[in-house]
Amino acid sequence: MTDTELECIATMFEFKFTAEEANQKRLFYLKMIYFICLTISSVYLFKFNFEYHVSTYNPGLFSLWILTAILPPVFLYRYKSYTGAALSCSFLAAGILVYLLYLSGGVEAPGIFWLAVVPFGMGVLLNSLGAVIGYGIVFSTMVWFWILRYQGGSVNVIAEYGDYNFEKSFNVCTFLIFAGMTTHLYLKGEQKYTKKLQEKHWDVENLLRVLLHDVANTLSSMTYNLIKAREDQEQATSSGLELDKMERAVNDINNLLNQVRHLKSVKDGKAMMPLYPTSIAIVLNEVMEKSESIATQKGIKIALDLTRDKMVVNSERTILSNVVLANLINNAVKFSLPGERIDLRAYASDSMAVIEIQDYGIGMPENLLKKIFSLDSATTRSGTHGEKGTGYGMPLVKEYLTMMGGSIVITSQEAAVPTHPRGTKVVLKIPLTVC
Repeated sequence: MTDTELECIATMFEFKFTAEEANQKRLFYLKMIYFICLTISSVYLFKFNFEYHVSTYNPGLFSLWILTAILPPVFLYRYKSYTGAALSCSFLAAGILVYLLYLSGGVEAPGIFWLAVVPFGMGVLLNSLGAVIGYGIVFSTMVWFWILRYQGGSVNVIAEYGDYNFEKSFNVCTFLIFAGMTTHLYLKGEQKYTKKLQEKHWDVENLLRVLLHDVANTLSSMTYNLIKAREDQEQATSSGLELDKMERAVNDINNLLNQVRHLKSVKDGKAMMPLYPTSIAIVLNEVMEKSESIATQKGIKIALDLTRDKMVVNSERTILSNVVLANLINNAVKFSLPGERIDLRAYASDSMAVIEIQDYGIGMPENLLKKIFSLDSATTRSGTHGEKGTGYGMPLVKEYLTMMGGSIVITSQEAAVPTHPRGTKVVLKIPLTVC
C-alpha cells in the first residue's frame, strides 16, 4: 500500500485522538478535586476561627482559598484552557494542604499522610509529568518539615488549641473514604473510556470490512464482465452491454466508498444516517443483475417474485443494495450446489416490506447459525466450489439493517424436514415509507 493510499484512508476515517480529548476525560476529576479542596479548606477555616479561636493565619488561609475558588474556573470557562485550570488547581490544592499541615505540626500533623494524595491527584490531572512534580512537592515538603522540627520552628495549632487524637482519627477516616471513592471513580472512568475506545475500534473495523468484503464482490463482478467483453470483442460481437455493467460496477464502488465515509461520520455522531425513499423493486432488480455473473458461473438460477404493490422504504440505497442484499444473495449462491435455484421474493405485510431469500443448498449447522451475527466468533467457511469468505458479511448486514429500522431472521436446515426444505431462508423486514 502506497503512502498516498495510507493518507487517503487516514483522511477518510479521521481516526485520531487529541490531547484535548484526553483532557476532557479528566475534567470530572478536576472538578472533584476542586470541590474537595474547597470543602476541606472551608472546614479548617471554620475550625481555626470558631473552634480554636485562632485568627492569626487567616490572611494566608483566605488568600489560598480565594485563589483556589477563582483561578481554575477562570482558566476553564473564560479561557477554555483545561491545562491552565488543572495546573492552577493542582498547585493551589497542594499549597493549601502543605500550609494546613505546617500549621498542624509539620511531620507530627495528624493528617501528614494526606501528602500521598499530591502525586496521585497531579498525575490524574496532568499525566506522568504531574505525578513527577507531585513527588517533588512531597519530597521538598518533608525536607522542610524535618528542618523546622530540628530547628524548633514548627507551629502546632491543633496540639495547642484542639483535640489531637480526634483530629488524627478524623483525618484517617476521611482519607480512607477519599481514597476508596477516588479509586472507584477513577477505575470506573477508565473502564468507560476503554469501552468507548473499543467501540471506536469496532466502528473502524466494521467500515474496513465493508470495503474489504463488498468492494471485493463488486470487483469480482466487474472482472467477469471484463472477461466477457474481451471475448465479445474477439468475436466482433461487442454490444457494449458488458461495458455498461462495468461502468455501473465502478460507480457502485465509488458510491460505496462515499457512503463508508459518511457512515463513519454517522458513527461519530457528526451526521445522521442518510435515509431516502427507495423502491424495493428497483433495488432488487439491480442486485439481481449484479449477482447474475456469480450465479451463472455455478449454473444457478435466481427466480425473482415481486408483488404488484409499490413498496418504498426509507433506506440508504447503496448500503441496502451493495452491503445488505448483495451479501445475502452472494451467500445463497456460495452455499448452493451447481444447477440449483434461489427464490427471491418481496411483498408488503402490514407496515413492512418483506424480502425472502431461499436457497436449497447445504444449509448451516445449528451452532454456526447461533453465532452468525457475532463479530467475535469464527463463522467463515468455504462455499460449495471452495469459495472463500471473511465472516464479516452477516454482522454488517444486521448492523446496517438496524440503522434503517429493519430486522433479519435466518432459519436453516442441513437436511429437508416436513416444515422446511434443505437450505437457508433469510427474511428481511424494513418499514415502508408512510406517504
